[in-house]
Amino acid sequence: MGDRDALAVGFDVLEKCPAPVCPQFCPLYSADRQRSCLRLLQFLLDKSAEPLFSADQPRSPGENGVCKPGWFPRPNLAGRRLDFFDSGLCACYRNLFSVSGKLPPLCWEGKMSVFSYEWKKLMVMQRGLLYILAALLVSTVWLAATDRPQNSAMEEYREEYEWYLERLDGAYTEEKAAWLEQEAQAITEARNTRTRLQESYYSNQITAEQYERQIAEINTVLAHEHGFEAAYQQYLYICENTGNRCFLNTNGWAGLFSSQTLDFPLFLAVLILATTVFCSEYSCQMDALLRTAPQSRKSAGCKVVMTLCAVFALCGGVALIRFAFFGIKYGLPNGEYPVQSIASFGGSTKNISLLAAFLILTVLRCFGSVYLAALLLFLSVLVKKYALTVVSGVASTLIPYIGLSRQICYRLPLPLPFLLATGFLEGASSVEDSLTGEPIVIFSERSPQELLALLGLSAVCCALMIWWVLRQNTNCWQSERKPVKGCRAAALSLLLLISLSGCSYGTSTNGIYNSSSQSASETYSVIFDDQTRTYSLENRATGALTDLALSPLFGAFSDGESIKAVYMDAPYIYYMTSRTEQYVDRVGSYNSTVTQVSIVQLNTETFEEQVVFEKITDSGRSLLGIDYTVGDTWMFLQYCYGFFLNDDSLFFITNDGITEVGRTIQLTKMLDIPTRGNIAFDGRTIFYINENSLLTAYDTKTHKARPFRNMVASDFCLTDQGLYFINRRDSDCVYLCGRDGIGSLKISNEPALSVEYDGKKITMILKSDMEKVFFEL
Repeated sequence: MGDRDALAVGFDVLEKCPAPVCPQFCPLYSADRQRSCLRLLQFLLDKSAEPLFSADQPRSPGENGVCKPGWFPRPNLAGRRLDFFDSGLCACYRNLFSVSGKLPPLCWEGKMSVFSYEWKKLMVMQRGLLYILAALLVSTVWLAATDRPQNSAMEEYREEYEWYLERLDGAYTEEKAAWLEQEAQAITEARNTRTRLQESYYSNQITAEQYERQIAEINTVLAHEHGFEAAYQQYLYICENTGNRCFLNTNGWAGLFSSQTLDFPLFLAVLILATTVFCSEYSCQMDALLRTAPQSRKSAGCKVVMTLCAVFALCGGVALIRFAFFGIKYGLPNGEYPVQSIASFGGSTKNISLLAAFLILTVLRCFGSVYLAALLLFLSVLVKKYALTVVSGVASTLIPYIGLSRQICYRLPLPLPFLLATGFLEGASSVEDSLTGEPIVIFSERSPQELLALLGLSAVCCALMIWWVLRQNTNCWQSERKPVKGCRAAALSLLLLISLSGCSYGTSTNGIYNSSSQSASETYSVIFDDQTRTYSLENRATGALTDLALSPLFGAFSDGESIKAVYMDAPYIYYMTSRTEQYVDRVGSYNSTVTQVSIVQLNTETFEEQVVFEKITDSGRSLLGIDYTVGDTWMFLQYCYGFFLNDDSLFFITNDGITEVGRTIQLTKMLDIPTRGNIAFDGRTIFYINENSLLTAYDTKTHKARPFRNMVASDFCLTDQGLYFINRRDSDCVYLCGRDGIGSLKISNEPALSVEYDGKKITMILKSDMEKVFFEL
């Protein structure tokens, strides 16, 4: 049959076809558009002297009337060319007639298969391959930039720890326990002996030769003391359950299993890939043309299969990158050891190995990614809008992730629990009630039966959504049944029912900081009142006092607020406030108590305030009757009694040490700096007295500590001139040395107990009569 005959057949079909039937085949067929097509077909029948195209001839105008394959003719009507919409209608009708075999379709002509065409469109034209590579690159860069060892001592003193691991590697035995206990006793005695020797040497009771000879013997015993601390902590953990825990270097495996948060680069890549598959067609109404083709179902099937395979490969690639990264950086030894050897799975009752646990988590996360992609495909076909699809997909994942506890999240038949996955292998966890002392379970272990049930239900939901997507992209001739009215509302109701079913269950150069004294500058000083426990700002020229302001919400929902510490770096004053608030529900009963720590920057020239750091420190909270938890990363802020900062980091002083927090991405790092004495800071270098009583400088840029040779001190303070310190090697007299530790000058011949600096003068308390002696600078 020629094209002219086909147009005549189309004319007859359109005249006899009632208008309401046409939208079942293509949404483009309204009554007005049907009349336009009738006029177009009539014109082509009347004006075409020859067939416009035929089934066995090419369809593109070329030289000398020869046509090129792959083109659709665009005849001229009354001096104007057909626009894209009219050409699309002609192609749409051509495909309609091809279903009955009267004409071959205009689509998918040539050598390119449907799968190849859809692959090129999804991966090249819609930049799917670029998004996949970008997600892999971002995940790799983010992992390299943010990774920190779970046990910093194992990594910092790796050689010393591996010396012990060579003797302890493997399962717990009585011989290993006895050897560790002997080693602990020997190290404890050696440390005590070293302290006594230092006291005797600094008091001139023994000579330098005697000290060097005896300290060399002690240092032999203490050669691996830092590695022993890490090994002994692991030994104490293993002793809690010796049956399923082993000695091994845990940093690699712990880092590999530590991802308990949503992988946002992966989530965004899946969101973009799955949303554009069908929404790109709906945005230009191309879906109508594709649905009229005889291979519409095959085309939709190729899109779905390629999207799910691409998402599966992307998630698998991210898992392989993580495995390679931690294997190269820390090593992943002894994959056959029980998973309970890692502290995060210590309470688990599942009898699986470390390598098996990694494979299980990888499979679950790949399934979660595929499930998320299927959900997005379903939503895109359901709502047919980019924005609604993206908002619905984000809401279905982030709302449970942010607003619900882990206990509830791991019961939802949604992609979220499978994207997180680690909770399926963890054991039960609990916290102790502060009033009764009874344990409160905050997360219960998921049994294999519960996991399989949730996995099966989610797989059924995923299959149903894929089936519905394919059905919606199949024309009526292929499905041989009419579409059911109200299917969108029914599908949306089913999705809502599924969602609810799981719920039934730069560097400062001006500031000088000393933790043992009040902060001061040339213009202002901070005064602390011991009786009222408040801080005031004193103008050093006029003596006027100004109280540092608390939160403007003080007294509204606040049970208590106080200023815990102050740091001055002219012209700014930074003070840290701690506020405890209770949130109320609609009936007026308190159901959540939160402690919030903030650092406020006060400009002493304009008295403008700005919050530069703010964190909630509590780990357990309740909101609107829903209990949920956050990590205890910031719990140390409750015990902080001092802080200082520069352009790069904030440093918080607690009894356990100094915690460094980055000001950009706010990563935390525990510094190996004792805090039993004064801590000084000049904008870059931290000064302190180490465990050997030596003045030490820690460079915050290079992260290197450098003890000052022969600077043995019991107390010190930092000034503009340098470091004033009490020299234990010279009867506790006060000396002055430079910030680089080079050179020293004797300031006083009287033994002193302490030395302090208040911004103007040095205050020394004499050991003989506790008299205060002042040195003006």
